[in-house]
Parts: sequence; C-alpha cells; structure tokens
Amino acid sequence: MTHKFDPSKIHKLDDPSRLELFDPEKLLKEFGLREGMSVLDVGTGAGFYLPYLSSAVGSKGKVFGIDVQEPMVEYARRKVKELGLQNVEVLKSEENKIPLPSDSIDFFFIAFTFHEIEEPSAFLRELKRVGKNRSLIALIDWKKEERDKGPPPEEVLSEWEVALLLEDAGIRVGRVVEVGRYCFGIYAMNVKEENPLSGIPFRIPPAF
Repeated sequence: MTHKFDPSKIHKLDDPSRLELFDPEKLLKEFGLREGMSVLDVGTGAGFYLPYLSSAVGSKGKVFGIDVQEPMVEYARRKVKELGLQNVEVLKSEENKIPLPSDSIDFFFIAFTFHEIEEPSAFLRELKRVGKNRSLIALIDWKKEERDKGPPPEEVLSEWEVALLLEDAGIRVGRVVEVGRYCFGIYAMNVKEENPLSGIPFRIPPAF
C-alpha cells in the first residue's frame, strides 16, 4: 500500500538540506533538459525543484508542477509567486488524470514521487498521453535499502521494479544509474510512434 507524504510536514520538502541528495542543475542537464522545453514536475510538493526547472528551460520554455494534495498545490503556488517564476504554473491533479492536453510535454521530472503512486500502470498510461513522441523521463527515487533519510524500504520500489513497470507501459528505459548515496535515477523515453530508424538504439541522455 502506498503512503502519501503528510502535508503537515511540508516544510521538510522545502529544506535546503535536500540539495545534499543531488545537484539539481547538474542532474537535469545530464538527463537532457534543455532551453525551450515544456516540463512536467510530477508530485511537485513544496515546489522545491521548480526554480531549477524554470531556470533550465528559460523564458522560451514552460514548467507545469502538479500534485494531488491541495495543501501542496497552494504552497507551491505561493512559492512560484514569491520567486516571480513567470514560466511556471502549478496545477491540482487527480491520481491518474493530468490536467494537460495530449502531446504537450517534452520532459517529465518525477523525483521521490513514483513510490507514492497508487496505480502505476494507470498513471503511466496518462503520462504517455500527455507526453510528446520521444519525450524524456527523468525518474529519481529512494533506494530500496536501509537509510537514515526518506521512507522505510518496504514503502518504495527497487530500481528494477520501477524499470519493469515503465517497460510494461511501453516506455523505453535507457539507463539506470546511481544518483547519490540515497537514490537512483532512470533515464527513459516515451516512444509513441515507431519509424524506420526505430531499430537503432537511442541514446539516453540524448545528444544535442
């Protein structure tokens, strides 16, 4: 059974100590985020990563942060307003219904959220819908082991379990990497249309 993060502890999601887990600017660049992209921050929570996403895509890009918990949405919206992030919009989402049109997202950022999703297969179908063909997915989550940070191991999935769920949903996994002491990362791509070159392995992170 999944457990949603307690909104009463939202301050923990906005603690600068989270930067000890990984460097957002470096990681986002390595995962292929570029200027002008449209980005979806899944489970934005306190909006901790929104400033980094906003900076990475620039004025020509757009960032959407979604969360299923209203207190999180309200907190993140206040943060966006206070920081003056003109290219960021925070939306209330449903568990398996993202309030965005089909084929609208270039890059998905899913950090420490996937283990909280109640129906991963249904969610991934919705993710595929809103993603453009060959949109990129950067998925970061806690390692399934004893840690002095994050949820207990029994509440998270291993990197291989997550990768299998992605593959079962028709999302192509490029690499599974160790992001830091506490978490792993998965490079993936939402391939919606095959083409004559589809037999050629794609590069993740992609070459720009």
